[in-house]
Amino acid sequence: MRGVYAQDVFEKFKVHVRSGSKSLYDEFQEIDKNKSGKVSSVEFRNVIKRLKLGLSPIEVNQLLDFANVLPDGSVDWRSFTSRILLK
Repeated sequence: MRGVYAQDVFEKFKVHVRSGSKSLYDEFQEIDKNKSGKVSSVEFRNVIKRLKLGLSPIEVNQLLDFANVLPDGSVDWRSFTSRILLK
């Protein structure tokens, strides 16, 4: 059941991001100061909050399920934004 709910959140997020005026890529680029293509999970959450999409903390956690969380706990934001923008 969790997978279905997470997929719904992912789809909802894609619609919001694609129709919004702020660029998801630009938001992540701004927070990724060292240009590594990775951000911490806290930074990931902050970017999602800055987009003001009205997602609950649980929904943000669901988005993390779709993000490419690396073994060190960081999120590969370039991969994540590609999945959002290309699907």
